[in-house]
Amino acid sequence: MNTKILNFFMENLKDTFNLPKYADLRIDESVDYLCLPWTPAKRDKFERLVKSTFNLDVTFKGTIANIINDIDTRYLHWFFGTVWKPRTEEFGFTGWGIVNEINEHNPKNVLDVGCGYNQFKGKVNNLTGIDPFNTAADYMVDILEYDVDDRYDAIMVFGSINFNAYEDVDRRIAQVVKLLAEGGRIYFRANPGIQHSKASGAPFDGPWVDVFPWSFDYAKHFADKYELELETFKKDSNSRLFFIMKNL
Repeated sequence: MNTKILNFFMENLKDTFNLPKYADLRIDESVDYLCLPWTPAKRDKFERLVKSTFNLDVTFKGTIANIINDIDTRYLHWFFGTVWKPRTEEFGFTGWGIVNEINEHNPKNVLDVGCGYNQFKGKVNNLTGIDPFNTAADYMVDILEYDVDDRYDAIMVFGSINFNAYEDVDRRIAQVVKLLAEGGRIYFRANPGIQHSKASGAPFDGPWVDVFPWSFDYAKHFADKYELELETFKKDSNSRLFFIMKNL
C-alpha cells in the first residue's frame, strides 16, 4: 500500500472527526468509508480536499484501504502515463550497454517488467515488454497479472519494482522469480529511496509516488528468500543501484 497516500488520508480523516464525541471512533484501513459518521458538509469538504490534492476523480466507496489503492493506481497511471520520461542514456550499468550483456547469454526469452516506452525492444533479443501504464508495451499488464507458461532466461526490472511497502515489492519479486527459467538472471535497476520532488521543473514531479528504499541488505534478503544468487551489486549512475540475481 502507498504509505504516503495512506498517511495523508488518515491524518485528514482524524482532523475531520476530532471532536470529543468521536473519541471512541475507530478509524483504520479496514473501516468502510461510508459507515463513518459523516454530515453532508463534512463529507463534501473532505472529498473536495482529497480530489484537489491528487487532482483525480476519486471513487469514495468500500474500505479505506480500497480507496487508498484506487487513488494510488490512478495516480501511477497519471505519473507514468504523462509525466515520467526515460533516461536510459544516463545510466552506466543499466543503460544501453546492458543490451550486449544480456544478448551475450543468447537468451531464448527476455521479459522487460515495467518497460515504459519499450526502448529495448528490437535491441535485446527475443524481448517482451509489459507495463500497465504505457501503450508502447507489448502487453499493458501488471506483473502480478502476467500469468503465462513461458519461462524467461533474462528478466529486466529497471525501476519498476520500486514502489510502496515491503509487501508490495515482495509479491512482485515472487512473481518475477516464478517466471524465471533455470539458470536465468534478473537484472535490476533500483532506487535507494530517493523521493520524487514537489518542486516545479524537477525531472519527475510526483510527490505522491511512494519509493521503496532498496539497499544491499534488501537485495541480499530477497535473493536468499527466493534461493537466488546475488551475482552482482554495484552503484549505477543517478544514485541508483544495479544488481543481478541468478537462478541456480
